[in-house]
Amino acid sequence: MGSYWSSPQNTENQENNTRNQSMAWQAQPSFQPKKLRKPGVTILKEILKGIKLDENLIKQNNELLKYFLTTFIEEMKGKDDLFKLLYQKPHYTGSYYSDLRISQPDEFDINLVLNLPFKASDFEVIYHPQVPSYARYHLKNPEAAAKAHPKLLKLLFQDGYLIPEKVRKWIQSIVDRTLQSYQPRFPIVRIIPSSSGPARTIKLIKNDLSVIDIDLVPAIPCILESKQPGIDGRVKAKLGATLMTFLVPKPYSSTKQAPVNNTEISRLWRTHFPEAEEKLIHDIGCVKPVIKLLKLLRDKNNWKILASYYLKTVVMWMLLENSNKEYWKEDKMDERFIEALEKLSGYVQNQCIPYFFSKKNNLLSKIGLAEAMNINGRLCSLIKDVKNNPENFWKIFNVFPTFAISNCSL
Repeated sequence: MGSYWSSPQNTENQENNTRNQSMAWQAQPSFQPKKLRKPGVTILKEILKGIKLDENLIKQNNELLKYFLTTFIEEMKGKDDLFKLLYQKPHYTGSYYSDLRISQPDEFDINLVLNLPFKASDFEVIYHPQVPSYARYHLKNPEAAAKAHPKLLKLLFQDGYLIPEKVRKWIQSIVDRTLQSYQPRFPIVRIIPSSSGPARTIKLIKNDLSVIDIDLVPAIPCILESKQPGIDGRVKAKLGATLMTFLVPKPYSSTKQAPVNNTEISRLWRTHFPEAEEKLIHDIGCVKPVIKLLKLLRDKNNWKILASYYLKTVVMWMLLENSNKEYWKEDKMDERFIEALEKLSGYVQNQCIPYFFSKKNNLLSKIGLAEAMNINGRLCSLIKDVKNNPENFWKIFNVFPTFAISNCSL
């Protein structure tokens, strides 16, 4: 990435490097103080410029992705009649398509949308009361469905329930069989498959040894009334009474969450609301820049426990509290970013980020007390620094200053 920000893993080295850079900057007579009305905003914009994506690489990788998906999925259909029957389309999701990417366009999340051959009256999607972000797909008359679609029921259902692990393994087997005969085109010279959570990951190795990662995730679309346990009434008011969702086979972990018996766990599908989330954050001032800044800071500090989706959720909760466009104007980016840091600090201190579509689900359930205290302590220090002086934005992102703000009009 053509950028002047970096993510060193050793904190002491980071601080030493930043001090050395600041000393070198102060000795540079060519850097003249600028009169800035909003120095914090100007600095944050400069920092964000460092993550501009390579337009040529974007074009090349998207062309390769489109070609690969078109040809590979067509071969998948030829390998499995049931997949040919159920497959509907690819759904592009993830940070790149939400304009939240902070690194080069070489990772893509693709939902393989499967349209099951049942009418809305034939099945029900039931939220689990103890695990509100998970649901079960249940056929009301499995005997009749088995007569109409015997292979489908035998392969992917059990006791009338669509089983996520069966679907995940079925897709994985089709991908692997297709890879045995698939012939990639130049500049793709090699393909390596792997598994990650609900996805079958495919690495496309290019002739220059760079890699395109593609996560293929089976997804079942359905319309859900927003009555899941624990949903905030403001979410329903903001996004509507019904929500388009995808059911994805993300395994449920009972660690630090509600205990559920193994039979129930085998039936649980994770609900995923990409369209509702994009509707919430789309075209609202500095919302997306603030999310990107949180991700940059996370990477700089190597806080791997803070997944990108968790940071996005912090800002979505802020939007729910105040979605006024004036509040999110670009010239208030520094204020909103500091507010996001303060919100994140509180969530980490409490070891809980509530899931946006059900506050009963804790996204941070796996964080330990020691790690939470460590991250929160660092966040408190960073917040204090940037509140005292916006020039410290350079320091917390370990970016070499491009101008001075001494004697600025604050």
